[in-house]
Amino acid sequence: MDIKTIINSLGIIFTIWGVLMVYLHSPLNISSIHGGYADTDWDKIEAEVNRHNKLMKYGVIIVIAGSLLQLISNFIPTGEPLFQI
Repeated sequence: MDIKTIINSLGIIFTIWGVLMVYLHSPLNISSIHGGYADTDWDKIEAEVNRHNKLMKYGVIIVIAGSLLQLISNFIPTGEPLFQI
């Protein structure tokens, strides 16, 4: 394996990981949304929504990083393998 293949593979792994993070923390996956009850803890709900939003933003950053790694790997010249498999 050469460095080009390793960087490209890492890019693919990062992209898959980031897409899963975005999917799992998107608002489409919230099972129930209601108007609340008298005893609804809105601070807890707001904290949960903020957590999901932050993780979704990290997922987007990871997708972009993975895509950049794949792009960078296209410009690395093919050379000697780092190790033999």
